[in-house]
Amino acid sequence: MPQFIEEESKIVSFLTTKQFVYLVVAGAIIFLLYSVLPFSLFIIVALIIGGGTAGLAFYKVDGMPVLNIILNSIGFMRGSKAYTWKKKESLYPFKTIQKASLKPMADEKKLGMGQSSGLKKLRTQVELKTK
Repeated sequence: MPQFIEEESKIVSFLTTKQFVYLVVAGAIIFLLYSVLPFSLFIIVALIIGGGTAGLAFYKVDGMPVLNIILNSIGFMRGSKAYTWKKKESLYPFKTIQKASLKPMADEKKLGMGQSSGLKKLRTQVELKTK
């Protein structure tokens, strides 16, 4: 069974409700500015409003809408940056686990060689740099 599905329903072809509302409100503002501003200034303002609205409506950063990122940023800037640690009691107390103690291995029979080699003596001489 699928869980955590966060998909908004599409109301107008490929637009969700939020996207449609963003575009309609931006269109209404641009239409009002068309009748108030001179044409050259209107073009500049309309491009800024249209670009911002398109970014809000369609652009996502890591699957998160831009409006949420902007609101989270404002909340972070206004909020307190000091964090005081408070120990939280756990619901289930931790149980200590005893580790098995290491037992020394029984003396094992060492492999014997017919004759003792001079490797140990040679190693000592090399470490001490003597002849």
